[in-house]
Amino acid sequence: MGKRDAADFPQASKALDDAVLDLLTGGWEEDRRLRAFDMAVVLTQAAKIAGCWEMEAVLRPLCSLLSLSSREILPIRHAVREKLLELLGLLQTYPASRSA
Repeated sequence: MGKRDAADFPQASKALDDAVLDLLTGGWEEDRRLRAFDMAVVLTQAAKIAGCWEMEAVLRPLCSLLSLSSREILPIRHAVREKLLELLGLLQTYPASRSA
């Protein structure tokens, strides 16, 4: 990532984190799901273009989970919640590990 991209990543990551937490507390409502999904897709594409393969590898499964409808998520809600939180945690460690 370039200097500008690297500087923007923490803000974008925080916005995605907030959107996913909003989704999880809001009962997997469609508008919240789409907001979080769209953010994750954009970040995934940016990571791919920038050649940040580790970040892309975390974002891809996050996108997949966010693509699930409320009907699909119902029987696996707890597991999806746990995995989303795990992936967000990994995503938050990415800038620190790259700047060391």
